[in-house]
Amino acid sequence: MGPRTRPADKEKLVQMDLLFREIQSIYDAGTPIFTKDNIRQVGKELHRFQNGDRNNGGNITMRGVNGVDYEVFVPPPIRRPPRENEICSDPAWVIHYCAIEYLTSFKYPDVAIFDLQSAYLPMRIGSIVRIQKKNLKSCSLELQRPAAPEEDLNTYRAIERHWKTTEHYAQLQEVLSNIEIPFPLTKVIAVASGKLVFQSQVSKRRVLHHSLVSDLRLTLVRRGFLLDAASPTQPYVQDPAYTQRDTDILRSAGFTVLNDPQAWLELDESSVLVCINADLPVADIVADICRPALIIWDKKRGPHPYCAVTPRVKAMIENEYVETKFPDHECFGDLVMLIRKAT
Repeated sequence: MGPRTRPADKEKLVQMDLLFREIQSIYDAGTPIFTKDNIRQVGKELHRFQNGDRNNGGNITMRGVNGVDYEVFVPPPIRRPPRENEICSDPAWVIHYCAIEYLTSFKYPDVAIFDLQSAYLPMRIGSIVRIQKKNLKSCSLELQRPAAPEEDLNTYRAIERHWKTTEHYAQLQEVLSNIEIPFPLTKVIAVASGKLVFQSQVSKRRVLHHSLVSDLRLTLVRRGFLLDAASPTQPYVQDPAYTQRDTDILRSAGFTVLNDPQAWLELDESSVLVCINADLPVADIVADICRPALIIWDKKRGPHPYCAVTPRVKAMIENEYVETKFPDHECFGDLVMLIRKAT
């Protein structure tokens, strides 16, 4: 009898099926999968790991979607020697956000790796190691050396200036000049806009992601929708992928860089949310915690590209927002703008 058909595995499969049905019932009853209180608690646990010696992992207590607190073990970072053409960073602790689809299905062949203890948790803490490829042509680290901060900022500004001369920028300004927002806005928040630097080079695509955020804020201030006196002087950005070099560029370019999960705690009904091709279930989180006044996010594959659009998200979009087409651009993908309806 193979390992996948052992009696113990069959018994566990029955438990998993019951668990998935229970979580789906909790979701169908309207229970939020994400709450700000839970996000705040997970943020405190993340801070403990980031600021302590957790090379051997550690226990944390987190609340499940069923309202029960669970003590789970966070395993230590997995380290492997870098290959000849790689540079590996030190392990970093991050939050993994789980969509309802993830919580109600199992996609791996080995039942033994499924952890019943953490199955109810919509957020988990884990470690990642970022891998950077060396330049194979030079066979050296010469191109890996960071540019001077002023050179990085100059590159960022040059890409931004060129974008503002393009037809896409003109189309964007036309769209923004015609929208009407029935609520006062106080802040602009962007999540998962991506790290700016790849292979030691500042990425045009990611610069434009961030330039869109800062320009959107300026336009909303100019049109009187964003209350400049009451709002932060800078737009907020959050992405666990940011390196120190990314953070330095962004701060110099006029952004306030938040640590995960602070952006979700800042997000409220007077906020503008920008999210471009994120690898986390942004729409699921938003549908549970608040209703931003204005949202810009992906449409082509749904608000989250790796998960189906849930009934809860679909109802939120169709019943509570007015959709406006966003100008097409190769660096942004298929975006849509959602404006919350006046009630």
